[in-house]
Amino acid sequence: MSTEKPFDSAGEPAEQGFSFTDKRRVDPETGEVRAPKDAQQPAAGEQDAEEPAAAEPTEAGQPAAGEPEADASDLGVEIPEDASALGDSEAGEVSADAAQHLEDLQRLNAEYAAYRRRSERERERAHENGMVKVTEALMPILDEVRLAREAGDVEGPFAKHVDRLFEALNKLGIEQYGEVGEVFDPNVHEALMQQPSEEVEEPTVFLVMQPGYRMGERVLKAARVGVHVPAE
Repeated sequence: MSTEKPFDSAGEPAEQGFSFTDKRRVDPETGEVRAPKDAQQPAAGEQDAEEPAAAEPTEAGQPAAGEPEADASDLGVEIPEDASALGDSEAGEVSADAAQHLEDLQRLNAEYAAYRRRSERERERAHENGMVKVTEALMPILDEVRLAREAGDVEGPFAKHVDRLFEALNKLGIEQYGEVGEVFDPNVHEALMQQPSEEVEEPTVFLVMQPGYRMGERVLKAARVGVHVPAE
């Protein structure tokens, strides 16, 4: 074993310092396992062939270096080679389709409104025709009831039933008309006899042979009457 002392650059014996080697495998400060001293360290500027190179930071939305760019086919979207006028053509087709659908909707709405009006008219006509048939069937009985009342044969409780019968007809819009003293109207009266009279200045009903019936403005049966006309 050599006992020679080291010398410095000036030829003077160098002071020998104190040194030690820390061979602990766990770093006491960080708590991490240290790599063995004999492990080969990679040269400066080189990377371990087994470890992939760290990806350089890129701008938001841009792929990292070495990564393939995203393709629309990955999302199931097919883009034609010439897509310069794609937006305008699609917008034109959508606009044309919307206009056609709007026209169809307006036509259907008009047809439905016409159908509703037609159905309402038919319903009212059916109701009116039903009322006419019922009234025509009751006319002979109503004529006899009126004659019996004018003759004084309707008295007591029976008179109340007759009054209620005519009230019910009035509620349904059915009216029995024809009274002495009315001005003769050829639209609602049928003159079966005519006599001159100095007591009237215009044709006037002086006798009701059969009463008339009307429903609203519609005459179901004209009243058959005798008429006085002014004397010449």
